[in-house]
Amino acid sequence: MKKTFLLLVILWPGWLFAQQISLDSCLQWAVQAQAYEQDAALLAQSRSLAMQNSGKSNLPQITLDGTATWQNENITIQVPPVPGFDAPTVPTNFNRLLINFNQVIYNGRLAAHKKQLDSLTYGNRLYQLEADKAKLKAQVTGLYAAVLLARAQQDILQRQLATIQARARQLQGAVEAGTAYRSHYTALQAEEIKLQQAITEVTYQEEALRQQLARLTDHAIPARAELTLPEIDIEQAGVEARPELRLLLNQQSTLQAQQSLSKAARHPYVGVFANAGLGYPGYDIFNPEIRPMLLVGLKIKWQLYDWQKSRNERQLLAWNSRLVGYQYDRAKRQLELELLKQAREIEKYEKLVQQDDELVNLRERVVEEVGARLQGGTATSTEYLTEVNNRAMAELNREVHHIKWLLAKLNYAIIQGK
Repeated sequence: MKKTFLLLVILWPGWLFAQQISLDSCLQWAVQAQAYEQDAALLAQSRSLAMQNSGKSNLPQITLDGTATWQNENITIQVPPVPGFDAPTVPTNFNRLLINFNQVIYNGRLAAHKKQLDSLTYGNRLYQLEADKAKLKAQVTGLYAAVLLARAQQDILQRQLATIQARARQLQGAVEAGTAYRSHYTALQAEEIKLQQAITEVTYQEEALRQQLARLTDHAIPARAELTLPEIDIEQAGVEARPELRLLLNQQSTLQAQQSLSKAARHPYVGVFANAGLGYPGYDIFNPEIRPMLLVGLKIKWQLYDWQKSRNERQLLAWNSRLVGYQYDRAKRQLELELLKQAREIEKYEKLVQQDDELVNLRERVVEEVGARLQGGTATSTEYLTEVNNRAMAELNREVHHIKWLLAKLNYAIIQGK
């Protein structure tokens, strides 16, 4: 028998120990289930490739260019007939195969500005992903705490039911002995049914919350799993780390980078070009042979006036940047108000938890006293049930206040962007 018991312990330790599921595990599972890490990795790779491509725009451009054309007529030179001399003719077909080379010398550092803009553009998408992830974490944290609250209520109701049942058994003996009224015993039986109904209701509520949490995390949350909110230390910091605020700052930087790119596009372009290859005919169109072709040159291009189009674009971008700045200020102010509110919530629940301990002790003594009087026939069942319910409410409030205190600290950290 002992060997069988040891074997069961080894094969199934869950029989003895309830599974522990931490909030951190649920948060990690939820992030994995929504594939946020995969999205972030793909965006990081995309940003790297985009920046590489932007940086290569200043590298030499080499292309192969082949053409074969025919036209119905060409230049002719009319000269009088001269013995022993034939007037040159230009062919009507041209066939050329050239390798073209282009190299930028100066273009206002367009490549550098484009590279910076690509980085900031993909940064917007990454910060948006972080903002979505933060919302998911807040949702998971709320569900996790809701399960704990439902379990606390269920536990208090179970203990309240056990107290009523124990007192009913004692009162049953007194009724049979003729020292207590049967109506008092019947009232306790009715209270038992009422408590069993409440337990059934809160049990289904807790199960529904666990199913929602399991759906978000893509992991089963067993009914026997042990859940606990972590104790965290509050740090006095601002809300600048919030992904929504970082996204707005990055958007503002993106608009500023677009202004720089627009300004750089107004700079002159200077570059060199060359081509080499074969042509039939070559540059000497009067030579009816396949000839080598070689050409080098310098190109300068500068749009002197664009009817203030680029200036208007930069002005529009500047206004949009200011609008984003206003959005940042409003969002920051709102988050700071939420942070202040949450700090007051932490102080409130911390004080309530301290008062709850004293209140539960007082309610316990009252229940014991009224229970003894009920047993002796000097108190009614209504009085006793009232005090039992008062104690249960005090115990429930203590559990609820403790959970809300921990949740307020977690929400404080979430508002800070941690």
